[in-house]
Amino acid sequence: MVESQKPEEQYIISSGGADTIMNAPTLWNQSLLLVSHAYFERKEQFELQVDSYPIWVLFAIESGKFEFRIGAESGTISAGELVFCPPGYTFQRKTLSQLGLHYIGFEFAGGQRSDYAQMLPKFKSHPTDGKRLASDFACLRSLHLAVDPRSTLRKQLILNDIWQLACEEWEDVQQQETHAGLATSDDELMNRASEWLYRNAHTPFCMSELSGLLGLSHVQFTRRFRRAFRMTPSELVRNLRIRKAAELILNNDLTLDQIADRCGYDNGFYLSRVFKNSMGMSPSKFRKQNRV
Repeated sequence: MVESQKPEEQYIISSGGADTIMNAPTLWNQSLLLVSHAYFERKEQFELQVDSYPIWVLFAIESGKFEFRIGAESGTISAGELVFCPPGYTFQRKTLSQLGLHYIGFEFAGGQRSDYAQMLPKFKSHPTDGKRLASDFACLRSLHLAVDPRSTLRKQLILNDIWQLACEEWEDVQQQETHAGLATSDDELMNRASEWLYRNAHTPFCMSELSGLLGLSHVQFTRRFRRAFRMTPSELVRNLRIRKAAELILNNDLTLDQIADRCGYDNGFYLSRVFKNSMGMSPSKFRKQNRV
C-alpha cells in the first residue's frame, strides 16, 4: 500500500498469484482549491434555470429550497444540504422558496479529473453534523466580501471542511448499505455480480474471473458496478473480508495466517497490511484494544 497521504491508494482486487492492482483515487483525501465564493442572503430565483460550468461548483443552502437535476439525479435541496455539480454537467434548478445560498467554485488540487464525477455516490449531500456545517456557513457568510489573503485562506479551509462533512455522509450511506447487504440496482447483471461477490468474498479469486463470466472487461465491470452500487467491486470485497477478519480477531485465538486463510487472503502478513490500512491499527493492537 502507498502511504495514506498520497492522493491515490492501491487496492488489491483479488487474492492469489494473479492478483490485479488498480489505482483508485479516494474522495476524502482530496484537497479543494477555492476559485470563487459568493453569498446571496435572499435570492428569489435563479437567473438561469439551466446552466453548466467549466469548473466544479457547490451550492450550499442556509435557508429555503430548490429543485434540481444533474445528469440522472434529481431532487430537492433544502437548508443544511449541499449539491455538487461537476464541470461540463447540465445543472437544472428551480427555486421553491427564497434562498440563503453560498455559491462556491472550486477545483481539485492536481488538476481536474474526469473520474471524480463518477466517484461521487451522489451529487447531493446532507451532512449529519449540522452544527459544524452551520458554523462553517456562518464563517463563510462573514467573509464573503473579504478579499485579503488571510480571509481567502480561511475560506479555503472552510471549503475543505465542508467537503469532509460531505464525504462523511456519503461514507455513512455506503457503510449502512454494506452492513445491510447491497440494495438491488436497476442493472440486473450487476445484481448477479454482487450476489457472486457475497458468496465468494472469503475465498481466493481473481476479479478478472468474475468479469469474464459477465462478458465484460475488467474496466467495464468496475465502472458499471460503481454506477450501480456507488462502490467498486474491490471495495465491497475488502469491506467484507476486513469485517470477517475483525470478528475472528476478537472472538478467536487463531493465528493471523489462519484468519487470513478464512478471509480469502494469501497470508497473515498481507492481511495485516490491508487491515491496518482499513482500520487504522494493526490486528494485534485491534485485538488488545477491543477484546474483553
